[in-house]
Amino acid sequence: MVAITVVLAGVLYVWANSLASEGTDITMNTMNTYTAEDADDETGVGTDDTLVRMQMTGKDELAWSFVQIRISIGDKVYTCSVIAGDDCEISQAAGENENTWEPGEYLFLKEGTEDICDGNICPISISITNGGRSVGGSPLILVDGASGSNSVSGSSSGGGTTVTPESCADVFAVIETQDDVSSYSHCTDLDALYLHQTSGVTDVSLPHLEKIYQYAYFHQNEDLETVSLPNLEEVEGYVYFHQNDALENVDLSSLEVVGDNDDDNGGYVYFSGNDALESVDLSSLKQVFVNEHGDQGYVYFDNNDALESIDMSSLEHVGGYLYISGNDILSDLGLTSSLTAVDNYVYIYSHPLLCVPDLDWDSISDSVSMGSNGGC
Repeated sequence: MVAITVVLAGVLYVWANSLASEGTDITMNTMNTYTAEDADDETGVGTDDTLVRMQMTGKDELAWSFVQIRISIGDKVYTCSVIAGDDCEISQAAGENENTWEPGEYLFLKEGTEDICDGNICPISISITNGGRSVGGSPLILVDGASGSNSVSGSSSGGGTTVTPESCADVFAVIETQDDVSSYSHCTDLDALYLHQTSGVTDVSLPHLEKIYQYAYFHQNEDLETVSLPNLEEVEGYVYFHQNDALENVDLSSLEVVGDNDDDNGGYVYFSGNDALESVDLSSLKQVFVNEHGDQGYVYFDNNDALESIDMSSLEHVGGYLYISGNDILSDLGLTSSLTAVDNYVYIYSHPLLCVPDLDWDSISDSVSMGSNGGC
């Protein structure tokens, strides 16, 4: 029995080292991220459409045996697989190992057994996990969307006219110009708020907005400087700010809950690669909900080079993980004794000017990693 155990241990050791030598992430702690965009294929009725083009960046090769990709539109969730016969099929391009997703390799997500996008606007949400842990990236793509089709008109705030607040619950707000912002200035709620690769939009201020049923999505907007949603209290999906190069300030000071929805899809707060971002006000945020698969529910701040201050002084519970890393001049991290639980892990690294708040971290989370931060 002892000999068999030793041989088995040796086999497992060789297998693990073989995977490691191939660059495969077997620790499930990859820092890889992905980008995604519309595949530019015409969509219509049937199951022949190519929907999304994706690319991995980072240093790890992710083994398909550990990776799970799901996409969703509204409350319909589809599983994607490299093996034919699933809802959605994954094809690989520019890679060398068909058993892994390699850095730099392109993936194409295609309709498999399901007609996922029928030619109308298809806001596709993407969820990727590696060994059960979320992989960061572009979580929402608007496939074959037509701008303006879901716009609404409201009372003008110009010329002394008073804006009359009213519900816009069914409106998927696509903003492509500065004038589009005024179209939603009267809305107290929105189905979603979507800004993707705009030019010329400098300020998004929606003072009456209180609730978003899906997501607030800001991705690669060239001239965006300020986002002010001072009365927004709840986002049932997620909050996403990625690579908005001119963005300086974000006011979400009334936001209390993210990811609390009837479908148990969870949500997250994500800020990454916003090079000019100086401060984020999340001072009322209390809870971020995880989903039934355990791959949401996180708070993520990474590589925001000018970020000095994050105010999360009311935060109580993070259903997934708390990840704050590589924000070079971050000096003020507003976390207080209100924070009692981070269910997955805490990771706070590489902030030479930051004195990490002195909390009872061991009771907050079972897994806490901190290092390369400033002294107190």
